[in-house]
Amino acid sequence: MISKPEVSLLEQIEAAGCAVDTDSMNPEIAKNLPIKPHDMTSNHLLVDEQLHNPENKELVEKTIKELKGKDWLDVHTVLSVRFAKRVLPYVSGRVLVQASPRNAYNEEAIEKHVRAYDRVFQEEGIPRERFMVKVPSTSAGVRAAKRLNAEGIRTLGTSLFSLPQAIACSQAGMHSISPYFNETRAHVEPELWPDVEDPATQHPMSARMRHIRDTYDRLAKETGKTQPLIKAASCVTAREAMAMLELGADSNTILADQMDDLCSATKLPVYKKGGEHQVRYRSLLDQPSAAWAPWASKEPAERKKRMEEIAKADPLSKVMSKDWKIASTDVDYLAPGVLDKYNEEDEVTRLRLKDALDLFYNGEEHSRQTIEKLQKEWNA
Repeated sequence: MISKPEVSLLEQIEAAGCAVDTDSMNPEIAKNLPIKPHDMTSNHLLVDEQLHNPENKELVEKTIKELKGKDWLDVHTVLSVRFAKRVLPYVSGRVLVQASPRNAYNEEAIEKHVRAYDRVFQEEGIPRERFMVKVPSTSAGVRAAKRLNAEGIRTLGTSLFSLPQAIACSQAGMHSISPYFNETRAHVEPELWPDVEDPATQHPMSARMRHIRDTYDRLAKETGKTQPLIKAASCVTAREAMAMLELGADSNTILADQMDDLCSATKLPVYKKGGEHQVRYRSLLDQPSAAWAPWASKEPAERKKRMEEIAKADPLSKVMSKDWKIASTDVDYLAPGVLDKYNEEDEVTRLRLKDALDLFYNGEEHSRQTIEKLQKEWNA
């Protein structure tokens, strides 16, 4: 009798109903996965990585020379689309690019940049159903997105850390949102990362993930309107990526390192505190293994109870227990300045939103410097 090969953790996520997205603009990653990713997402750090990739020198030079006399942002926009285009054959859905973080609070500038992306995608022969543009979950971002989505230019709300941001994206008619499971700095500062055995119930962001899922489910029933897809993002470890299904994510946006981990193992190693941050799982394969998620062998009623418990509070909020109330869906978060007010009042959202925007700004700024330097060299 021929034994059936064990299924990788990545394939288990897909089979369990949580779509896998690749968070990389490297076509080789998407091409060589055991499953075909649904979408490809990106950000300014990933664009900058491809800009400085020696393999892309010919494409970068060609683009800069074609756009002689154009602003650096025009060049960056076209390159972002062309980098994404290379990955398109290896995904079944959309490729995503991101609006400039330097305009996160400028409604007109966000809309203008998204429309520029729309033109470039169409010039590159990519229809609207195959791409999407990420916009910041600020008042400017969601207000611009409402007009864009109404016209068929689909957007995703990114840099999202709270339920008010998620409700605002729903009110704007966005296609998707990307709630960040970890703050961006947690990827490089282990002391900021919640090192827990059961991320689905013990990670402080898990409650907010469930608040969003439960609220979207309720809004879908009450309004009859399709709600944004929840694309979980910013998982630090494979263990966290495996928890996204239970937390209600429609898809899982997986970074290259975590994608490698998930493809390399069929089971997670038994939890060991301090043993997983920035550690390759394939180096742990000789350790005892466990089921891929704590709830995998539990009955549906028990799994439901686990999620009901964490949905009753918000560990990230200073207002806890019986005094805590979930954000209201009756608020018009699209009114001028309203979402920014909620973002500012919630310390976690305020700090993490700033960190995310700063991170993307730095990536874009590095690209700007490189593009302007190359424009002088190649267009002299």
